[in-house]
Amino acid sequence: MKSPTTDYISSWISEHYSLKCTAKKLAGEVDYNYYLKSEEGSEYILKIAAEDTDRNNLLMQNAMVGFLASKAPKMALPQILPNFEGKEIGTFTSPEGEIRMQRLLSWVPGKLWSEVNPHSENLLHSLGTVCGLYSKHLQGFDHEAGHRWFKWDVQETPWVEKDFSFIADPKQREKAEFFLQLFKERVLPLHSQLRQSIIHNDANDYNILVNAANETVRSLIDFGDAIYSYTVNELAIAMAYACMGKEDPLEAAVHILKGFHNQFPLTEEEIHALFPLVCGRLLISVTCSARNKHEHPENEYLLISERPAWKLLDKLYQLSPNFIEYRFREVCGFTPHPKETAFRDWTQHTDFSPLFKKDIQTETKHIFDLGVGSLELGNNSEFDSTESFDKKVIDILDAAKTELGIGKYDEIRPVYTTDAYEIQGNNGSIWRTLHIGLDVFLPAETEIYAPFTGKVHSFQNNDFERDYGPTIILEHEINEDLTFYTLYGHLSLDSIEGLGVGQRIEQGDSFARIGNREVNGMWPPHLHFQIMLDMLGKIGDFPGVVFPHQRKTWLSICPDPQVISGKLYQENPKRKKEKLLEKRKAHLGKNLSLSYKKPLHMERAYLQYLYANDGRRYLDTVNNVPHVGHQHPRVVQAAQKQIAILNTNTRYLHDQIISFAEELTAIMPDPLSVAFFVNSGSEANELALRMARTYTQQKDILVVDVGYHGNTQACIEISPYKFNAKGGKGPEDFIHITPMPDGYRGIYGYEDEKAGEKYAAHIQEKIKELQAKGKGLAAFIHESILSCGGQIVLPPNYLKHAYQIVREAGGICIADEVQVGFGRVGDKFWGFELQGVVPDIVSMGKPIGNGHPLGAVVCRPEIAEAFANGMEYFNTFGGNPVSCTIGREVLKIVQEDKLQAHAKKMGNILLKGLRELQRKHPIIGDVRGHGLFLGFEMVKDRESKEPAAAACSYLANRMRERGILMSVDGPLYNVIKIKPPLAFGEKHAAILLENLSIVFQEDQLQL
Repeated sequence: MKSPTTDYISSWISEHYSLKCTAKKLAGEVDYNYYLKSEEGSEYILKIAAEDTDRNNLLMQNAMVGFLASKAPKMALPQILPNFEGKEIGTFTSPEGEIRMQRLLSWVPGKLWSEVNPHSENLLHSLGTVCGLYSKHLQGFDHEAGHRWFKWDVQETPWVEKDFSFIADPKQREKAEFFLQLFKERVLPLHSQLRQSIIHNDANDYNILVNAANETVRSLIDFGDAIYSYTVNELAIAMAYACMGKEDPLEAAVHILKGFHNQFPLTEEEIHALFPLVCGRLLISVTCSARNKHEHPENEYLLISERPAWKLLDKLYQLSPNFIEYRFREVCGFTPHPKETAFRDWTQHTDFSPLFKKDIQTETKHIFDLGVGSLELGNNSEFDSTESFDKKVIDILDAAKTELGIGKYDEIRPVYTTDAYEIQGNNGSIWRTLHIGLDVFLPAETEIYAPFTGKVHSFQNNDFERDYGPTIILEHEINEDLTFYTLYGHLSLDSIEGLGVGQRIEQGDSFARIGNREVNGMWPPHLHFQIMLDMLGKIGDFPGVVFPHQRKTWLSICPDPQVISGKLYQENPKRKKEKLLEKRKAHLGKNLSLSYKKPLHMERAYLQYLYANDGRRYLDTVNNVPHVGHQHPRVVQAAQKQIAILNTNTRYLHDQIISFAEELTAIMPDPLSVAFFVNSGSEANELALRMARTYTQQKDILVVDVGYHGNTQACIEISPYKFNAKGGKGPEDFIHITPMPDGYRGIYGYEDEKAGEKYAAHIQEKIKELQAKGKGLAAFIHESILSCGGQIVLPPNYLKHAYQIVREAGGICIADEVQVGFGRVGDKFWGFELQGVVPDIVSMGKPIGNGHPLGAVVCRPEIAEAFANGMEYFNTFGGNPVSCTIGREVLKIVQEDKLQAHAKKMGNILLKGLRELQRKHPIIGDVRGHGLFLGFEMVKDRESKEPAAAACSYLANRMRERGILMSVDGPLYNVIKIKPPLAFGEKHAAILLENLSIVFQEDQLQL
């Protein structure tokens, strides 16, 4: 039958259902499907069945929908509408006279899974939830049409073997045979133990309806493949399709499983069969595609459709089926490794021989803290080379006056956060950082003894840098139900010479020695000792460092080695993030905010990165306080040296404050030559106000709208960003606001060549108002680029005109450089220099100390003279030797490493990339900034410039999920600010732009 026209369908519906509808043809693999909309706005779908459709199958589909609706009335299900004869299954006659069965169903609104981006963790979980609900509510439903042989029934997977000859690629056929054998071994023996019921059987990309607004699955549609099969196949099929295209299909599957199990708890037998069933569905898909390609070689679509399935099978082939099962068991609340409890019980009644002649339990030893927040491990520069890390370890042992050191089990280590350990997960980069063995640091050549009788399972030289080097794995068969393995890594080369697989090693035998650095993988001499309850198919090697998000599974497979080695240390209880949040709320002010919907627990930082307590590395694009880079080694070293010598107040002479003042004023334009040192940017701005008021003998201050200058009372009084926002009380009568010179959405736009002069004219108006009241002006304070205002770049000549007007009125010009100074803007060293002006006072903070509490004020000599009016100015620790040493070092790094030029180069790269994104994505309304002080504004409509605050928040949180820290700012909360440490380089710019490009393609950011 030819596809009927939409006009014919509209006419036919009017005749048989008395509905006036417009029609639109939809895609359909078997049926002809039409979307209908009535004049009243009601929506329907007309399904015209294929010629060979079994009427019983349609009856079953209708009955399933009715049964589900009776069990779960709130579920989003279609209603089946009878025709004028009262029949739910009617007959459709085509224009050519051909007759087919047809049904009219109410339309279930939603977006197809295939059209949704991204498939978030919440959405994957929701898919599992809906499939679980279907499985739960279909219990008790049966129909004769469901009891049929169907090639897409995963229970019947073994049929594919006869068609393997159509798989042309030998490697693909080999994988197909592997997965089929897995199915035969794990599913077929459990046939009678796996629950069976009628299932939907086809939760694929085009049969899942999503409510994209809240990341939930609404419903499954198209019940045409429904079949009586293993109930768990509902989950397996959903996993098979939803995991396609995922970087980490296992973790995607885990989220689906969580949702399903919460609604329809699985048995251990079903979990054992689940992974082979997932692969069974994929095998059916690729085998059908291979046969179709053979029979229809001209159909290129068949090749495209099978690609995702093969790609997923390729990824799954690289994983251990046992590990996947253990991970699934963990998610469902079972002990991940089923023998873990039996192993622990056995160790309680077994005596083990010591690993070394030296009693490592009672000997003086140093328990290393190699965790993310370790204070003894030191700066991440220690990880820059194997030599520096090794020296650090040896120095720690020397300081502890022992040659015996213990590295902990179940420890997340930052040493594994380098690029070498990085892989791509479903949300950006992830790292293997969880150490699951025990390290015993002893001199090279120290003999190792077998703690328990076993045989050599395997051995090899894993001779890559930062690998195990020579490694021996022993197998210990306790009984037919319990076998475990012990791994000995970082051995001497001769430890594996002359060994044979199966060779018996008696308890207490000396069988290996600790290797030196040259052969042991380039580590300090030590033994890595590990227990495994399953080798996961590996020979001569086994992971010693794994992903933290799989922690519980790995710790079950690899129990604490101290059950064999003896208790070597007592681990402190780990404080969970949830406890930290509770204590923070209890003991810190409630208005001390946290970033992101899911707050981060940070424990380490280095240059352009922050490291969370789970070892994940985050690229920092927002923290400009560590100006030259988090924990920059030179800054750290300078601070350590000075604090060991002297740290006192300024009532005594010391060289550092004088040298710092000389060096700081030397990079200021004349006549700015006198410096005052304080502890913060807020304190600097408050001091600047005092000086201006003392010099002018006036109180009134002129401020720029949405400006922000600090958190002291005086600074809040001059910050419209605060006093005009929630909790604020508006301006005091001595504060006067001039419009923010915003070229994008201000009263004078970018296109106005005289915008700067026009904005400055408003300052003149405010001064006239003051003077009319008999008042004078103390100062005009401004940020050289407005940060909280939304990274607003001042229009050309704005400050030239403003300064002239202010000075003519007797006022002082204060440039707040807290955010933008010290080369950050690239083109100039100071932000005010972009305007070609010289302020009377400059305030600095934050970046001047690279995170150390340090601020400064530099002013003209006559202002300093006027301030010295007899009242002593004393700041206990402003200008102390340590702070000044740090400030001097930051200046040196900026100048010696040419960071101003670097900021300009990086800024140009980012501006170019952001503007390319702007051309592709209309939600980006404006891109602006200088150097590494940039921002882009997000709007719902470029014409109206309606702010897209929710989308902006979504972007910042999605980038955080992908390992990049960004932040929202601006009075309308729709500006993303980019102001990273100046250590940010080309590689980091590329990472940022690539991830932005990915997230901007997601549904939430589409207009």
